[in-house]
Amino acid sequence: MAKSYTLHRGGQSIQIEKEPEFITAILPNQRILNQVNQAQEVKTIKKVFRNIYKIKTAEGATDALSDRLRANFQTKGIFHHSYNPVGDKTTRYYLTDKIIVCFAAKASASTIEKLLAKHGLQYLREFPGHKNTFLLKVTSSAGKNPVKVSADMMNEKLIDFAEPNLINRFVNHATPKDELFVKQWHLNNKGGIEMIKGADVSALEAWKISMGTRSVVVSVIDDGFDLRHPDLLGADKIVSPKDFVDGDLRPFPVADADDYHGSPCAGVAIGNHNDSGIVGIAPECSFNPIRFPLTADDSTLWDIFDHASKAADVISCSWGPPPVYDPLGSILQGKFSQITKSGGPRGNGALICFSAGNYNAPLKDYNNNSFSWRHPAYGVMENKGAILNGYCTHPDVVAVAASTSQNRKSAYSNWGKEIDVCSPSDNWNPLDPYAKEPGRGIWTVDNEKYGTGFSDGIYTGDFGGTSSACPLVAGIAALIRSVNLDLTAKQVKDILRKSTDKITDNNPDPVLGNTKGTYNSKGHSEWFGYGKVNAHKALKMALATKKTEPPKTPKTPTGGTKTISTKTKGLSIIAALVNPAGKESGNETVSLVNQSKDNIDLQGWKLQDNKKRTQVLGNITINAGAFLTIPLQTRGVQLSNSGGSIYLLDKKGKTVHEVSYTKKEVSKDGWMIVFE
Repeated sequence: MAKSYTLHRGGQSIQIEKEPEFITAILPNQRILNQVNQAQEVKTIKKVFRNIYKIKTAEGATDALSDRLRANFQTKGIFHHSYNPVGDKTTRYYLTDKIIVCFAAKASASTIEKLLAKHGLQYLREFPGHKNTFLLKVTSSAGKNPVKVSADMMNEKLIDFAEPNLINRFVNHATPKDELFVKQWHLNNKGGIEMIKGADVSALEAWKISMGTRSVVVSVIDDGFDLRHPDLLGADKIVSPKDFVDGDLRPFPVADADDYHGSPCAGVAIGNHNDSGIVGIAPECSFNPIRFPLTADDSTLWDIFDHASKAADVISCSWGPPPVYDPLGSILQGKFSQITKSGGPRGNGALICFSAGNYNAPLKDYNNNSFSWRHPAYGVMENKGAILNGYCTHPDVVAVAASTSQNRKSAYSNWGKEIDVCSPSDNWNPLDPYAKEPGRGIWTVDNEKYGTGFSDGIYTGDFGGTSSACPLVAGIAALIRSVNLDLTAKQVKDILRKSTDKITDNNPDPVLGNTKGTYNSKGHSEWFGYGKVNAHKALKMALATKKTEPPKTPKTPTGGTKTISTKTKGLSIIAALVNPAGKESGNETVSLVNQSKDNIDLQGWKLQDNKKRTQVLGNITINAGAFLTIPLQTRGVQLSNSGGSIYLLDKKGKTVHEVSYTKKEVSKDGWMIVFE
């Protein structure tokens, strides 16, 4: 039996073994690449990410090839094995030469330095907002590969987690098939061939309330965008563009890279209302385009989402892993939680939407022993191991499935208990794309001059997959925020779920024969989530929330409160995110509310904890009736999980407000306390 190793990822310990045919090479330049390619045992060599390549050899020959390459190239390259989960030959993990380590909060700088020296690690960067969490390079002094070094680090007492900085490879979730509003049935469906009334999202009714506002930003993270397209370009339309491929601010698609996917996704969400072409569901909202090559290591993905979270109210991701075992790394788990809780331009969270995928696969099935799916390049494959999509199963994201123009399940759409909602898209068979499945495609933006496309023009009617369903939901979320900016990301997610149409499908799916198109006692369907999104109902609910509820942080366990002074009437501490040791370490916040009729200048005011640790507030004004969330500095106020007090002091050092909480009230990581 092959020797197994332990891969630590996302709080899981995965037993892995060496992949029998592939190794990974980290090579400095083209000259060395050419020399490696001349080795007799090398069958193929293909770029995976940046200067990292996968090398295929004869089955069982990876050890010999690795040893030979290490001997021949020594310091000119780094060669690692690739790995599979034990018993699962479909899932493959590729290593970089880096690991991500989170040291305990009490670990001092000198202690960390000693551990780095002991394990042959070199400091590269720290992840802002994640206390004592670093990207570290595994040097030759370690004498081991990143999997083994991570395992060694996990045995140290002052380590919260240590994980290899894996390469993540995604597939887009579209259907590449080699005066248009009337054709956009997903927005306004009047019935017809392969269509039924009510299969749309009630866009016309929703637009009577709002078509969006430029102050609300939708980030689309994808392979490139034709920013000169008339439906993507406009006054103040584009916000904070970023290209993580070329390292510039021009995230245009490139034909040689086969970039065809980002533009149509963006068109579905925010295509302009300009009396020509198509229109997106949120045409007046702003657009934050972010390009990446659908391949990235954990560290780069963190940077991508960090960039998006600074500008975006809603983030749309129409890509994800195939049906393999792909748990989300701890650094990204924490980042997603932070973004949805306190990201975005207003600090009340940016909603993250992910497409569920196009394999008719479960999002999570630890007991899978045989599942067939169609790879876009290699044809039908079989996975005999566990299946996990760590992106869609993250509890804070919105996982989006697809329905058809006949209000049925799109045959390809992934499913499971983790699906939040579905939205209209096309239909096709996930194993045989040429088989007949009833349903219309989606009309949206297409590339013409830049990148490859679906058609010969600047529009296409052949878009689809959960790639189209996801930005449609993201656009509706942007409309919700347009009518009520005070809603948190969690509240927007709740409105999306509660305002759905409960479509049903009693027919078995054409591949697996499953019948999951009805709802359980909690109103959830594994095919449709809580139902098909309805933009009109969602906006009415958002308006009703604005009228009946003051904007506030969602209520969780309640702590005590004690008013010391009322000289500044109406200014008080309303909430705090308490968790110095959990996955939100470094992201603690204190939220204030100004219930007075006057704006209050907080310059020189202070926050203080019960041990007199203090944070001085800068040039900040809290407007009348407004909430303000203040991130706590690393070496300032600290909110202990064992309970404590928080004080708000005015310019003269007088306590204006004091709140307290107990250990019981913060028994969970990342727990928000609301004070009454």
